Amino acid sequence: MDSATILVLLLCAGVVALLAWFEINSRRNATGKTPESTLAQSGLETLTKKGQTSVEPKREKRKAA
Repeated sequence: MDSATILVLLLCAGVVALLAWFEINSRRNATGKTPESTLAQSGLETLTKKGQTSVEPKREKRKAA
């Protein structure tokens, strides 16, 4: 083999290893983040907040009694 061919193969292997490392790190970082709420999830949160407002005064009365 010619020395230029060996150099090109080593550079290609290095690039492939670097791309694999980037992919692994990006997937690791993606799993660590909390998912952002979607429109449907934000609608559900507002429904539960409305339902909780009627329950909260009852809990306060129990604490006072």
